[in-house]
Amino acid sequence: MSEKNAPNLTPHTLTRYDEDLNALRSLLMNMGGVAEQHFGDALAYLLDGDAERGRVAMEKDYEIDQLEVSIDELSIHLIARYAPTAGDLRTIMAIVKAITDLERVGDKSEKLARIAEEVGPALQTTEFATHFRVMGRIVKGMLHDALDAFVRQDCIAAEEIIRRDDHVNHEYNEVHGVLLRFMREHPDMPDLSLRMLHCMRMIERIGDHCTNIAEYIIFEQRGTSDSAAGLDESKERTQI
Repeated sequence: MSEKNAPNLTPHTLTRYDEDLNALRSLLMNMGGVAEQHFGDALAYLLDGDAERGRVAMEKDYEIDQLEVSIDELSIHLIARYAPTAGDLRTIMAIVKAITDLERVGDKSEKLARIAEEVGPALQTTEFATHFRVMGRIVKGMLHDALDAFVRQDCIAAEEIIRRDDHVNHEYNEVHGVLLRFMREHPDMPDLSLRMLHCMRMIERIGDHCTNIAEYIIFEQRGTSDSAAGLDESKERTQI
């Protein structure tokens, strides 16, 4: 916050404000790093049978919840004490919105790991494994790049992330066809079919959360989400 935009704040207060705002950004990156790690752990359990990493995704979701609470509290403190405006206020609001998506990434990663624990080797005998690996690789890259773009405040990178969600949707629709075929060929395995449906939906939804974070970057920097809305309209739609 510059003195021009905050004429009623002393230099000492401005310095403290900048420190608090930087602390808020750091907490967001910490939360993002944990969410990214947990998603990677869940995928490792699902696709490679790495039970140790899967256990981390299932048992340490509380780390993300604790960071979410800390970010909420610091955001409220910043707004109440300093009354930020314009770009600074958009930054805080973008962070508050982003942590909601990151918390949901953590929740879905935990659920994905629990499904991996249930399906075990059965997944590897189906076509699903290949498609989940492709979807997981795309979404994992989107999450990493969304967090990086948030740090760099890079709208161009954010727009590219939104476009990449189209690849996730395309792969989701491919898996949808595989699922329908699997259900016809294996009517005696409804539980496995249902779990595969949950897996594909959770991976696809994590991709949507990455897209949301990218849209917050655009809003923070441009004060509008019009360009992001245009990119969303051109994307391939997923099957129900």
